[in-house]
Amino acid sequence: RLEKAYIGGGGIEATRVKVSSVRDAGVMAQLGQEISLDDSSRHDLELLANYFAIVRSMERLEKAYIGGGISDDKVYEQECQKLIPRFATLREGLPEDMQDPRTSIPTFMSKYHLTANFAANRFSIGVPATVSVGGGEDSSTPKALHVAEAVQAYITVMDSLRLNMCATDQIHPLTTDIVNALNKISVLPPDFEPRAKVKKWLQTLSAMRATDELDEDQTRQFLFDLEASHQEFVQWLHNL
Repeated sequence: RLEKAYIGGGGIEATRVKVSSVRDAGVMAQLGQEISLDDSSRHDLELLANYFAIVRSMERLEKAYIGGGISDDKVYEQECQKLIPRFATLREGLPEDMQDPRTSIPTFMSKYHLTANFAANRFSIGVPATVSVGGGEDSSTPKALHVAEAVQAYITVMDSLRLNMCATDQIHPLTTDIVNALNKISVLPPDFEPRAKVKKWLQTLSAMRATDELDEDQTRQFLFDLEASHQEFVQWLHNL
């Protein structure tokens, strides 16, 4: 019950689909039919209903942000960060062919003659646009503080990997902290390679389930890439 409340609550709008907009023959054939559901079928339908609602909510949020309907980046981030973990939690109960949001969301939504490309992109990246792209530096905060936050974030993730903390739900938020801290440093070049290395791993983690773990080879490679990224970042600071 707590899991269902977490997935379905907190501002998720219910969305109705007009019968006239449904083009899938299989869906049309089921409309109007009285169906007796067992517990398993009812559970599956509840999952799909929540899936639909969360995807539609993210699509609306992304369009509102792109169109300027949300002017405050913090409001956008807060709403986005509510939906992303709900989607990740929900994905645990979905079949294997619905694990990759880049392909499963367009396929699922097309049954109802709807699109959700912005939602598919955001869920596949796994962080708000202000984190993946950057929202600029807060002028009220000294640059030295942002640099210190970035260095600390690097050290935290590297130490966690050395302690064999390899589960997605352990490493993903810590990796997000690195990218977020680097994005706050406005003088970094847009194509800063150390940041690109971390963002690549962040996208890899976002495509995994919360309970998935990096294997030994992935952990060693991630740690190697983080150490290289950290060293390049420190070298860049020395060259300023």
